[in-house]
Amino acid sequence: MLTDPQVSACMVLYHSGEAALRCARCVQDSTVPITLYVVDNSPKDSTASRIREQYPDTILLEMKKNVGYGAGNNAVLPYLKTRYHIIMNPDITFTPDLVERMTDFMNKNPDIAILTPKVLNPDGTEQFLPRRTPSVRYLLGGIRARRGDRVGAKATAMHTRAEAADAAAVVAWKQEKEKPGLIGIVRGNMAELRQSILQWRAKRLDAKRNHLHAWRDEYTLADIHPTEPTEVQFATGCFMLIRTHTFYRMKGFDPRFFLYHEDSDLSLSALQHGKIVYHPEMEVTHDWHRESSKSAKAARHHLVSTLKFFHKWGWRW
Repeated sequence: MLTDPQVSACMVLYHSGEAALRCARCVQDSTVPITLYVVDNSPKDSTASRIREQYPDTILLEMKKNVGYGAGNNAVLPYLKTRYHIIMNPDITFTPDLVERMTDFMNKNPDIAILTPKVLNPDGTEQFLPRRTPSVRYLLGGIRARRGDRVGAKATAMHTRAEAADAAAVVAWKQEKEKPGLIGIVRGNMAELRQSILQWRAKRLDAKRNHLHAWRDEYTLADIHPTEPTEVQFATGCFMLIRTHTFYRMKGFDPRFFLYHEDSDLSLSALQHGKIVYHPEMEVTHDWHRESSKSAKAARHHLVSTLKFFHKWGWRW
């Protein structure tokens, strides 16, 4: 077994399936040695034992029940002796050199407490996650943004129709030139008018989509799209590299957050010990499913954690 390497990592499982095996493979393939802790919050599931079979150096901590994401991560605190610690979801994948590059950056910047990467969807597009301190307006922005996505889809369809109308107008005018007359002129003008109307409607939908996305874009910094390391107020719980002594000093996550906002709370606590920096050249892929928008139980957890967060840190618009 690896003894006291520079980096440790924790993965909390809850019926995580094949995704967790892919994540464990990324840890195994890393160019720097990583001690992997697997906290099993679903003891009746076989995923943890499969990881242990494939990667014998894995340290498995079995919970008797689902203790939650934060408390699950805290279970490794008595065992950590590393300089850096990775907190990550089991549905994360990354390249072999990522952790080496992240630790090198942290070594050169001792004032950073947490380094948070760019998070990508499986198709390679960016997953714009929070980077500012949560507020009521920012959280409502997520609901507005989902409406905006629907409006954006309509706008895309309208643009496609406008392009088709434009092509039809070109054909109509060509026919009018070949066969001059009042009918041809009317056909050409009507095709142009239809194309103009569709373009106008598409632009209005684009403007509405941008308006609905404004709060979310501000929350995630999508409005400025940082291209270099940037100080932020939020580190996503799906993947972060934290100095182990900082994690110790904070005593880990606040266990009162069973699920959701545990990373919001940890981020605000970490800012009392150092900077949180978002680095867009460090990338991970997150197979995110937005469970809180699909499951009533998850949505209830989200609401309860939101109330706890604002009660602890104060309400802000």
